[in-house]
Amino acid sequence: MDDKKLWDLLSRSPRPSAPPFFAGKVLRQIETADARPSWVAQALRWFAPAAVAAALIFVLLPRETAPAPVEYEALTTLDIVEMVNPDDYLLLTSAGGLEDDDLLTSEL
Repeated sequence: MDDKKLWDLLSRSPRPSAPPFFAGKVLRQIETADARPSWVAQALRWFAPAAVAAALIFVLLPRETAPAPVEYEALTTLDIVEMVNPDDYLLLTSAGGLEDDDLLTSEL
C-alpha cells in the first residue's frame, strides 16, 4: 500500500457521483417497502389465528362415543324396554306387534 504509483493512479481516476438526493430516496424506499406487507404476509396474518381457533374448537368440543357392543343373549327385558323410545313403544303396541304383558314377561 505504500506504492506511490498506485496512489497516483487512484487519485487520477474519476470519482463516482450519485444523483441529487440519492441517500434520501434510498431510505424512503426502504421505509415504504417495510410498511407495505406482501399479500402472503397479509393472508398469514388472518390465516394463522383462524387455524389456531379452529384447532382449539376441534380439540375442545365434546365428541359422542359409540356405545360398547352388547351381546344379544346378555340383554334382559328391562334393558330392551330402556332402549326403546316411548314413541316406538306406542307404535309397536298399537300395531299389535307387542302386547304389554308379553314384553314384560317374556325372556329373550
